[in-house]
Amino acid sequence: MPPPPSDLILKRSVRLPAHYCGVYGLRPTHGLVPARGHIPRPPGWITSSDMVTPGPLARHPRDLDLLLDALTTPSPAENSPWLVKLPAVHRAVGQLRVAVRTEDPSCPIDRETAGALAAVEQALASAGTNVCRTAGPVGFAASLRLFEQLLHATSTAVTDDEASAAELAAARDLNEGDSSPRATFLRHRTQTHRAWLRANEERLRLRETWHRFFADAEHDVLITPAAPTAAIPAGSRALTVDGAERSFFDQTGWANLTSHVGLPSLVVPVARNVDGLPIGVQLVGPNYTDRTLLALAEYLASLLGGMAEGISL
Repeated sequence: MPPPPSDLILKRSVRLPAHYCGVYGLRPTHGLVPARGHIPRPPGWITSSDMVTPGPLARHPRDLDLLLDALTTPSPAENSPWLVKLPAVHRAVGQLRVAVRTEDPSCPIDRETAGALAAVEQALASAGTNVCRTAGPVGFAASLRLFEQLLHATSTAVTDDEASAAELAAARDLNEGDSSPRATFLRHRTQTHRAWLRANEERLRLRETWHRFFADAEHDVLITPAAPTAAIPAGSRALTVDGAERSFFDQTGWANLTSHVGLPSLVVPVARNVDGLPIGVQLVGPNYTDRTLLALAEYLASLLGGMAEGISL
């Protein structure tokens, strides 16, 4: 594979590519980086999806920090005078209060990914960091159901009238008890504006739940898997976790815990599997603590050594 033209890459899809390629990928706090002009909206559209948060990929957290400064701005067309000064880390990085969520039956991870998480947890604990296990602030399956509903809704903006009418007719023909993936997809794609408003209300309440998790439970950062496994074979439409076949879309499950609530999330390379493929973990923090995540990522790089420094593409 030829090298990229730069060590810094801006992409809409950030965390899975970072995890699969062994580099760092930051999905910033939603709204910090303007999304105008980014797919999935066609070229020329002024609006963007409410699920899109563009962010950078890099080989080191320091590069992400520099690029975040450059990208944090209103869209030029907004003619807005606002400026954002993201807060620095509020305590010594080694004294951060770190929670670790290692598993959920809705989206199991393989043994090598679990081992990588355990190594991160052990490295932090051995360095004196306050680390604890948690079941997480939100129910995994319910959160992903809401994510899918909001995602399918926003994707309809560019559907032409003929295709939209066909989907509406197909949704009307569904049996009431049909809970297949196709039926769920069609119902979300053809939901009423009232249904979307209620889903958006649920999203904001979910965001408040995350806020209480960090504020009331006194956690600074949550560490989760980035994905259930290392990279799957190119072109494959199957995901296998320790020999058990899972839904292909499970590979996005851990990342999508925060995709619809807008929290900053950073993938950090921490290990390799038996085949030499990189394995990352995901760092999640409250809104506007992007620099805290970057500081912890750099701290992990110093604790873990070469793997966390990133892999040359």
